[in-house]
Amino acid sequence: MKNWIRWACLVAGAGLAFAALAETAVPRKGTVVDIKPNRILLMDVARVGNPGTRLVAVGERGFAMLSDDAGKSWRAVGTPVSRTLTGVAFENDKLGVAVGHGGTLVRTEDGGGTWTEVPLEEAMGESLLGVTSLGSGKFAAYGAFGFYFDSSDGGKTWTRRTVISEEFEAHISQVVPVGGTLWLAGESGALAKSEDGGATFVAVPSPYTGSFFGMLVAPDGALVLYGMRGSVYRSVDGGASWTKTEIGTTASFNGGRVLSDGRIVLVGNAGLVATSTNSAKSFDVEWAPQGKGFSAVVDAQGGLVVVGEAGAGLLDAAALAKK
Repeated sequence: MKNWIRWACLVAGAGLAFAALAETAVPRKGTVVDIKPNRILLMDVARVGNPGTRLVAVGERGFAMLSDDAGKSWRAVGTPVSRTLTGVAFENDKLGVAVGHGGTLVRTEDGGGTWTEVPLEEAMGESLLGVTSLGSGKFAAYGAFGFYFDSSDGGKTWTRRTVISEEFEAHISQVVPVGGTLWLAGESGALAKSEDGGATFVAVPSPYTGSFFGMLVAPDGALVLYGMRGSVYRSVDGGASWTKTEIGTTASFNGGRVLSDGRIVLVGNAGLVATSTNSAKSFDVEWAPQGKGFSAVVDAQGGLVVVGEAGAGLLDAAALAKK
């Protein structure tokens, strides 16, 4: 197997992360903390602004990791919370929101340098699993047991919304804007869409009974769902029908991204990286030699940055492009 995955300062996994953080006090807002990028479990990463020169990753104990050189080096910043942060999204180079366990929600107005906690009592202590920027100060935050909230003032205040019905309790993995429609994917094949900005959702027939962990829009306009046991499905008719893409693995996909050159990269458990050059009709599969799971991927200044069990690292984008 070609060893095309090159790491930046990644030699340790999540097991060392807890040992390192056990010696660290609960973070305070804006505190810069000496945490190595390979010694912290990271759950999500976002590019700040468009095209964006800063990256912000979030993870355990409420820490944010910032990079201003496309993922080559990182510095840790404490937030006002100590719960694991699971998702982060930015509207521009200043305004961002991160969410996490226990109904945790924090926001920043300086590109991730400092954070303010926003109490979200209606989450009732349940975990939030993701957040999406919808533009013009609007954000959606979502997670366990069907909890869905939206904000129209840059994350300062939030309103809980009902997804499909009061009985809907599936974990929501991701919400994706597609034109004027919001698509929602989640646990046990949960699939829904909203035509009114998230005020109401209707169920959409799902092609799969297992869990979806994400959705993206391919360069040809196809909707692409990915998730448990290496499942990938694509639809070219707005979700009316779906075709399964055979991957050849049962490892789960946890994150995905459409790159600026049109390639689709999906990352997952045990160092799984799958790349498509034909809008998810087929994929080439590779594995990181360390075997640590990936949770998210982002492109930055011509490179690819992944985060997960082994912290933050770089993929060899040049070699990947030759696949």
